[in-house]
Amino acid sequence: MTVVKTMGVRGKAHIASLRAYLEDDRALAVWSANIANGSKPFDEMARTREAYGHDIASRRGCANEEMWHQVIGFLPENADFNGGKMSALDCMAFADEWLERNYPYQEAVLALHREHCAADGTDRYAVHIAMNRTMLDGSGRRLDEGRGAVAKAKRAQAMREADSRWGLRQVRANERNSAIHARQPTKAERKMEERGIESEKAFIRERVKARASEIRVEGPEGNRMRELSRRLSADGVEMTMSKSGKQAQFRTSRITVNGNRLGRGFSVAGLAHGLGIKAGMAIVRGIEQDMDS
Repeated sequence: MTVVKTMGVRGKAHIASLRAYLEDDRALAVWSANIANGSKPFDEMARTREAYGHDIASRRGCANEEMWHQVIGFLPENADFNGGKMSALDCMAFADEWLERNYPYQEAVLALHREHCAADGTDRYAVHIAMNRTMLDGSGRRLDEGRGAVAKAKRAQAMREADSRWGLRQVRANERNSAIHARQPTKAERKMEERGIESEKAFIRERVKARASEIRVEGPEGNRMRELSRRLSADGVEMTMSKSGKQAQFRTSRITVNGNRLGRGFSVAGLAHGLGIKAGMAIVRGIEQDMDS
């Protein structure tokens, strides 16, 4: 299913940021709706808001939501560069029809971008729309679709109908929508992952401190840094030197982390101190070279 997201735009800085993105040279296509002067659509929309008094908040003490930023995101497999049926012009025609059917009285600027997802390396088409809230139906009202959940449901239903007209696949509950684009982790999943990473870091810190303390007390002969690496390996923690040779690196089955991310005591100098090695910088550099070899 084609995805539609709507965000409120408040304040001059937010409007300027949205304008810069839509007018960026990387946009594949840009056009407008209900705009008389196509060369300066944002200036025209600002004059419209001012004329209707919509450049100030309707209630004292409230933020003024002057515009909407709506994004129509097409599934990657619908894009022509992925073998799909939707060309750049098709996507803009789709968005133009969307506005005509659902927002016929709104001034708007549309810009098409080819967006890249770094997480899974996929590309998709997305149309970004800057939409004035002022209704041009003579009522002088601001566009209002009701409560957030109600408005979201209405937009989703309207998008399903649009997909049906264009012959695009419909979404199915509890199923992956895109065969190309990997499912991205939810906010809850990201938080769980972050907690897991912190837990793994805590495990590494605990093992390094315990093993370094053992070695310091026992005072074994030979290279203590190498002995630390050997004992950590038995705990499931691989200790190596970074490619730059300037810091220790720790790896478990879940994460790889540089010593400086674990705290001051986990740098090469900090580890040397914890092992009871009287290490000036020259000795530390020797330890690094020895570990590398």
